[in-house]
Amino acid sequence: MPAFSFAIATMNPIELGQGTFPLSEAATDRFAIMINIGYLPPPEEAKLVNFDFKRVRLRSLMSKERIIELRARINEQVFLHERLGVYIQRLVAATRPYNPDTDWLVRSPSELVERGVDLGASPRAIICWGRLAKVWALLQHHRAEVYPEDIQSLAPYILGHRIWLGPHAASHGLTTDAVIKDVVERVPIP
Repeated sequence: MPAFSFAIATMNPIELGQGTFPLSEAATDRFAIMINIGYLPPPEEAKLVNFDFKRVRLRSLMSKERIIELRARINEQVFLHERLGVYIQRLVAATRPYNPDTDWLVRSPSELVERGVDLGASPRAIICWGRLAKVWALLQHHRAEVYPEDIQSLAPYILGHRIWLGPHAASHGLTTDAVIKDVVERVPIP
């Protein structure tokens, strides 16, 4: 792979069945994060009435070279303490329900996971979370060290598309966001 490569995808559940299809759990897991954009606020939405795509001028926020430089700097200069690495691993593990069929014989500290989750986050979440926590610390907070709150802030984006609820979860009002919040509250910071 070239030094500068990444993929961005969109998912619109309205279009399913019209030439698009849902991604499998394995395919979804390959994306580092998922951001739910939702609808625009009404005042912004009202501006769309006269919106002209031809008049849109995009400007670069950062050069390709700067991104490559920042990637190297993040790996070399942003510190993620080993204990926070363990914290990330415990958070990911806590998303998985006890399952003797898959040899996952650890019970989650979250009752919501045990009752409503069919499939929790994979080890790929750990890899993404460690890297993105460093990026977050540097770019969002201008720090060369990851703090526990950096890890917690990223939880919905890292885990939201990696936790698969059982079919009965929705009928009980259980959401992925509620599961993530419960896991973060129950897993102690080392």
